[in-house]
Amino acid sequence: MAVLIMLGCAREMPPPGARPDEVPPSIVRIRPAPDSTVVDFDGALEIRFSEPVRIPNGLAREMFVSPMETYEAQTGFADLRLRPEDGWRDSVAYCFTIPTDGINDLLRNGMEEPVEFCFSTGGEIPDTSVEGEIIDALTGQPLEEARVIFWAGTDSIPYGAISDSVGRFTARGLPSGEYQAFGFVDRNRNMIPDRELESYDSASVAASPETPTELRFVVVAPDTTPPLLARALVVGNETVQLEFDDYLLNPQPEAPGIAIRDSATNETLEIVGSLIGSADEVTFPLDSAALADSVAAADSAAVADSAAVGDSAAVEAPSPDSAGAAVSDSTGEEDPVLPSRFITVRLAAALDSGTYRVSVTGVVNLRRLAGGGDTTFVAEPEPPSGDSAAAADTAAADPAAVADSTAVEGDSVAVEQDSVPPAPETLDLPGVPPDTAGAPPDTARRRT
Repeated sequence: MAVLIMLGCAREMPPPGARPDEVPPSIVRIRPAPDSTVVDFDGALEIRFSEPVRIPNGLAREMFVSPMETYEAQTGFADLRLRPEDGWRDSVAYCFTIPTDGINDLLRNGMEEPVEFCFSTGGEIPDTSVEGEIIDALTGQPLEEARVIFWAGTDSIPYGAISDSVGRFTARGLPSGEYQAFGFVDRNRNMIPDRELESYDSASVAASPETPTELRFVVVAPDTTPPLLARALVVGNETVQLEFDDYLLNPQPEAPGIAIRDSATNETLEIVGSLIGSADEVTFPLDSAALADSVAAADSAAVADSAAVGDSAAVEAPSPDSAGAAVSDSTGEEDPVLPSRFITVRLAAALDSGTYRVSVTGVVNLRRLAGGGDTTFVAEPEPPSGDSAAAADTAAADPAAVADSTAVEGDSVAVEQDSVPPAPETLDLPGVPPDTAGAPPDTARRRT
């Protein structure tokens, strides 16, 4: 009982009769003030909230702070103090974003919107903005909480940004100039790109107050080896699928060199096309033309059928809603072009059974390393279908038996036709007058 009473007393509840607190906490004071300049600043950045709040221990790491440094955090009853471990730099603009996640009042009401502000330790705050997005190269999806870092040189101050839930980021307060920018997934949470361990992408960018800049990072896992041809597989009479040990750029910067030779004759086969992707993902132009012809033929047949039916039944015109739906389906957004580990090759003629050797050069992976390789594959003859094989076996075994069975079938049909009796001209039922033969039994009686 004593334990239950203690737990009940420890719960944070409003006073009896009071309405529950549903107002989220807000920031009421920031010192130094936003957009201010404080020369030789040596104190702590103070952020005061409108009420007591819970501040997680790792908030300083979750915050977006530019320049990107390690910050010490001290929390109070309703305030937060921050300062760099190595002290504030002179004549540098510091920009902060206080996230909404993690900061709650005592009744777990969270902040509604993130708070962004900058102050300077000397000089004006640059009116620059670099925006962009970070996406995953393999899935084409935006990445949340990916980091961007900007370096102007080896010993320069690292400015940065962090992506939101839709992969967007904004870096403010960068001094004007040229930067090397890296977008990366900070897996070890040290706020710098480890290019041997973490997925990243890089770009050169110029920060200027006159021209806002837009960047797009497509992050790729680290790789130091070129793509290598792993195997080749026949997936149709005229189609060969090549598989590599690495994902390939789609499209390729230049068409890779592909050669297929008959191992028996050393004859080089003619290739009419090659596409990045597996055989069930790609469509060659010739296939598209054939499909269009078949659709046109089907439409023509449907029009002819509807014209024939038109004399006896009216054809219902499509409603505006259905027409609009069809247009919206055909004009929808296309799926992003994704990389693949396959190249599908279309040949000019069907493969004969035998062994072939394929060689590939100049194929480029996502890290833009060129590779290739060679391997062999075997084209097997197509097995005959079950019905045709059984018929061929029967004919080869006994041609006379096939002829006899045909004759027997014809005779049996004739016998069946002869055994059917002719239909009677009239139907005589005993005890029933001819004119009431088709009436139900109770209607044939006379009522008394």
